Amino acid sequence: MTNITDEVKAEAKGFKVWGVENVVDFPDKVLPQCDVILNSEHGEVLTQGGILQLTGAGKLGKSMLLLNILFGIAAGRDSLGFGISKPRRVVYLNGENSSKTMQTRLKLLRDYFCIDDEQADLLRKNLLFVNGGFSIQKSEVMRDIRGNLAEIRPDVVVIDPLKNFYTGEEDRADDMRKFMIAVRDLMREFNLTVIIIHHTGKKQNENNLYSGRGSSLLADDAETTVSLQKDANNKGLFNLFVTGRNCDEFTLHLIRQPERWYLYSLTDKPEPLPDHTLIEILDSLTENFSTGLFHEAAFKKGISKRTADERIRIARDSCLIERVAQGKFRKRQVTQVTQFPIGVAQPAQTFSPKNAHEVTQVTRNDADCTTRTTESSDEYRMVF
Repeated sequence: MTNITDEVKAEAKGFKVWGVENVVDFPDKVLPQCDVILNSEHGEVLTQGGILQLTGAGKLGKSMLLLNILFGIAAGRDSLGFGISKPRRVVYLNGENSSKTMQTRLKLLRDYFCIDDEQADLLRKNLLFVNGGFSIQKSEVMRDIRGNLAEIRPDVVVIDPLKNFYTGEEDRADDMRKFMIAVRDLMREFNLTVIIIHHTGKKQNENNLYSGRGSSLLADDAETTVSLQKDANNKGLFNLFVTGRNCDEFTLHLIRQPERWYLYSLTDKPEPLPDHTLIEILDSLTENFSTGLFHEAAFKKGISKRTADERIRIARDSCLIERVAQGKFRKRQVTQVTQFPIGVAQPAQTFSPKNAHEVTQVTRNDADCTTRTTESSDEYRMVF
């Protein structure tokens, strides 16, 4: 066992004594609790001081998928099935999307999440953007980065995408190693957690878990690698493959919200849900309407006949309308239906517009849609 005298002697010899743990006692030692950024039922997806790599094909929606999660991190609330314990400050280095594009997407997210005043204050403070790419490895750029990080003091830094902040050949391990050394230096100096978005290569491994373009050194260095891919068998569905050092491998299933390409809702192989546009179309129609009238209302919103027919099917499956004859439909006399955004408080049951003291709950069976009335409840639940 090393004592103070030994340490002094060692320092005099010009080296620092290692903190050595033995294999028998160390497993029972009480360690500091790990600070988890993203949690899941499969384990810790991202911990403080770690690196997460998100890969996917170009224009697939990686940035917006990540923004859904970052809204949760900044506001301190669960998002897309990931557990988030507290608010954290995020700096998003946006090197690919124009300011106009980011503005449009962020407005969609802000409206979709129904941000209240308290959450708006958290987001103003905790979700910050820097537009424009720059080479992290250049000494003059590193000086600027260090100065800004010292001022902002973020918990999480997002690099989107890798190629616009990286100097060198993507397939050269030596170039990638220099980049990662620079990133690691910043992480140690400012106690950062880093998320890096990287485009896929032409080939994937046999498990579809790593598909980053060029050198695999980044994936090897990352605590967790996440791969976003389209579901080959289901239009509008996406699979998110997750593999990490502190979690079991697992897959999340995401669905694209109709008319909201960049907004994702997490379920386990979900059925289509009524969306805002469908509700708006139904609200514009009379109680009894024809397929043609529905097509006309849908066309005004830029929806084709084929897509409109799919909307009619969704409305029937969701018990919003019923078929009374060939090409004729009637709105069901149930509550007003609103699709609440992911992560927003919503009523545990739906209030009927006719009886404020009662609620109408819609129950689906294979034969028909039936309704039953129960007592009103002020209980709310959070759905993420």
